[in-house]
Amino acid sequence: MKKSILTIVLSFKILLPIIGQNHDHDSTFHKASITHYIIPAILIGGGIAVNNQDFKNKQTLWHNENYKDFRTKADDFLQYAPYAAVFGLDWIGIKSKHDFKDKVGLVLTGSIIMFGTVMTLKQTTNQVRPDGSADNSFPSGHTANAFFGATILAKEYADKSILIAIGGYSVAVATGALRVLNNRHWASDVLVGAGIGIISGEVAYIVYPWLKEKLGGKGGNKKVVFVPTYDGNTMGGNLVIGF
Repeated sequence: MKKSILTIVLSFKILLPIIGQNHDHDSTFHKASITHYIIPAILIGGGIAVNNQDFKNKQTLWHNENYKDFRTKADDFLQYAPYAAVFGLDWIGIKSKHDFKDKVGLVLTGSIIMFGTVMTLKQTTNQVRPDGSADNSFPSGHTANAFFGATILAKEYADKSILIAIGGYSVAVATGALRVLNNRHWASDVLVGAGIGIISGEVAYIVYPWLKEKLGGKGGNKKVVFVPTYDGNTMGGNLVIGF
């Protein structure tokens, strides 16, 4: 656990010089603000607080008494619903804050941060899932993915309608709840996963414009695309650079 925390601390130290920069050249991207990280910090703190055997024993007893036979695959699909809205609402006439290219860049940038953090923690904490199927329970990747998508959705469309943001986060909450009801994750996994997802979305709006400027070059002709891949066990990606 100490190794995992050290990895996260080092990652943020690397990102701080980027986050601290002022992107006045594009006012649609925001600067770092501590208020954006209060809720995810509470979620992560709460997850760490209940990440103990006593709480897990209580969750196991509660699940066996109430949801022992509960099974659904809805969470496997719900986690992607916010992404569908991010790219689909434009088609029905609800315009997002950024164009398609920038939204792809934001999603890819945030996905790298999110999956990198999730997979690092999974591989270093080695916590056993509630159903005993594997030792990669902490944190919940499904929940992190859903909350990351919901954060992008909120930032792109909340100024059009707050109901869109509420809908996205409601789907994310449902995804996390189903991971617990399916006996695939502990409550601590879901809470920390949600926090990681939100932070990844926030950081994407700071890091992406910096990458766009630096990698685009003065002429803006350089095209850089990284497509992350995740098969449920391992993370990888394909990097394409065009000149």
